[in-house]
Amino acid sequence: MARQRLGGASALLAVLVTMAIASAACPASAGANEIARDAKYLIDNTQLDLVDIATSPLHATDPDSVLRSPTFYLVLAGVAGVWAGSFALDQTIRSHLRNMSASDADLLQHVSYASVGVAAASLYLYGYSAGDSGARDDAITGAEGAGVASLVNLGFKYGFGRLRPRDDGHDHTAFFRGGESLFSGEVTPMFSLAAAVSEYFENRWYVAAPIYSLALVDGFGRIGHDAHWFSDVVGAAFLGAGTTELLLYLHRQHEQQPGRWRLFPDIVSPTVSPDGPGKVSGLAATWTW
Repeated sequence: MARQRLGGASALLAVLVTMAIASAACPASAGANEIARDAKYLIDNTQLDLVDIATSPLHATDPDSVLRSPTFYLVLAGVAGVWAGSFALDQTIRSHLRNMSASDADLLQHVSYASVGVAAASLYLYGYSAGDSGARDDAITGAEGAGVASLVNLGFKYGFGRLRPRDDGHDHTAFFRGGESLFSGEVTPMFSLAAAVSEYFENRWYVAAPIYSLALVDGFGRIGHDAHWFSDVVGAAFLGAGTTELLLYLHRQHEQQPGRWRLFPDIVSPTVSPDGPGKVSGLAATWTW
């Protein structure tokens, strides 16, 4: 089990290691400046994300609140419908995959970890070599999404206590029994990273279809190990991708709000209005490597 959990972490680690490789591949000053900028981007947005999420109940009735959008409820209903459909397929999918050999299940997972991790790391490297900060920002946000979604998933696991298929002869409705099946902790970060790659390419089908399929391969490997139900995998996909989508949305909002307090305001470009340039506030720090 511990070895399987390391797979998802290794894909996330690949993105972080890529940052160090990119720094080493660039001239000292340029590499240090870019790495410093990206670190500040992550810290600033994480800080603002925490504030936004913590204070979101206070804005539930605002005119532009997502709760006032019919689209939100359509998407929510769609997600609920798909998950309910996957729940109905739990036993069918398990009957077809539970007898998969351990080596084949491991292979599926390793293919998923390697391919999705390399795709996310490559997006960051491309942003580095092409001077495309948007590519780097999306890759960083995907890594943040993978971490946040994995933490949120722990709440689902211990809150619902669903038993794994292999635990005993129970049905797939065994909730609140002290299990850790809902949702898959291995699949969740894969979809977080996949969402970041897909979003950078504006969810074009020739990128979205393969990257999400490769993330799903991990789920089939987990089912092959009889460690998860199909609905655990589908729920993990929604949680992982949804978290990254939320963070991408928040980060784009932050770019339009330069006046908010930040730890590192020096990476924010003040907006210009008829009354003059806007102001940014926060701390500033510089260092040399």
